Amino acid sequence: MKLKILHINDLHSRFENLAKISTIIKNLEDDNTIILDAGDNADFMRIETEGTNGEVSSAILNKIGFDARVFGNNEGFAGKEKGKVISKTSEFPTVTCNLYHSDGEKLEYLKDAIVINKNGIRVLIIGVTAPYNEFYNLFEVHAKEPIDEIRRVLQNYSKSQYDMVVLLSHLGLREDKELAEKIGEIDVIIGGHSHSILDEPISINETIIHQAGSYGEFLGELSVDYDTRENRITDYSGKLIKSSDYSEDQEVISIIEEYSLKANEYLSKPLFKIEKILTHSLSEENDIGNLLADALRDVLGTDIGIINSGVMNKGVETGSISKKELLEICPSPLNPTYIEIQGKDLLNALEKSLLAEYHNADGKGSGFRGKWLGNIQVSSNVTVKYREEEQPLSKIENITINGELLNLKRWYTVGTSDYLQRGTGYSELANCKNERYNPEYLRDTLEDYLKKQEFVSKAFKRRFIKVG
Repeated sequence: MKLKILHINDLHSRFENLAKISTIIKNLEDDNTIILDAGDNADFMRIETEGTNGEVSSAILNKIGFDARVFGNNEGFAGKEKGKVISKTSEFPTVTCNLYHSDGEKLEYLKDAIVINKNGIRVLIIGVTAPYNEFYNLFEVHAKEPIDEIRRVLQNYSKSQYDMVVLLSHLGLREDKELAEKIGEIDVIIGGHSHSILDEPISINETIIHQAGSYGEFLGELSVDYDTRENRITDYSGKLIKSSDYSEDQEVISIIEEYSLKANEYLSKPLFKIEKILTHSLSEENDIGNLLADALRDVLGTDIGIINSGVMNKGVETGSISKKELLEICPSPLNPTYIEIQGKDLLNALEKSLLAEYHNADGKGSGFRGKWLGNIQVSSNVTVKYREEEQPLSKIENITINGELLNLKRWYTVGTSDYLQRGTGYSELANCKNERYNPEYLRDTLEDYLKKQEFVSKAFKRRFIKVG
């Protein structure tokens, strides 16, 4: 018996590429086809996604005719209400077996698994996602260990109910390989999360693994021959199909345009007015960066606040501020983060921040939706005196916090983001401890503090002083 699996993963709301993939699917699908999404389809950096609580993602997948999806961490980070909207508006099952309410009850809008009958082959599809509990717990959601949950689901199904097991995984390629080694019942793993480009499927312990990169640049195609008498896959082949070689499905483009109008109308409503221009820069001290650093210090109650200017795309003009404007300024789904770190690591990070090779570096990293890393902005109680002509990593003459010289051995409390807490770009900042996170995004904190005139006024106070 023949079975064809068409699959995507980690689209991150690149819906125009999904319109091209729709064209490919129309050319390829037949009565033996299953169409799957391996998570992170909805990314809330995009106006259409944020402005419709993710419903645009469901609408497009519905139109194309997907059979199942799994929640990626981006759908999980959006919280219960948005997760419920995404799942309820999908006209096909959302299978994610390891996400629970914090009280231990299963999230009612997610299924553990489904059975699909195609060409006489009964396919058990189980969904599983990455356990980012440090963030899920902020929304009273808990992810259980994937391997235990997959085994639980397999135990709940009698082998008389299915022929073949497909795991729809948002764990990453390394974890998928480990699962293939440990759980022999899995026939196929359709993966996501690690953005791995597998030009051909790989086989581990007789489990076939395939993944299709990211951002809708590819559609994955996996074809298998299944012998129902021997209950096993006898042959398989697979490939990636480049979406840029195809035209956009205009029906999907119409859906994007429809939801764009809805989202823009909703997000463009004025929230409040700004009386002063707040500048932005990736290489120089800037007003919007100063304001966010002050806000993080205040909201987290720390000794200082720091933020890299690359998490913001632009400054603020005078006039009305809307949700759309805030999303355009700060699109990254990053959280205000409390850390404790030694003075020596702060010094080293700030030294690097003065160098173009750092603030102009690619800002890639978990949760980042900008382009460049940017320099580090500090809260108003910090003064950094530096000599521009000195050698790299030796430019800072001194740093004071509340008028006292930085103590290289002291542990300071710092308000920042989870991006910097992980040491992305500025590796010393990963030498921290006792990290904890606020549930809101940076742009929500920015919104709150743009309303506070004392913080807007303070943003113009210079913190980096050139001497000599």
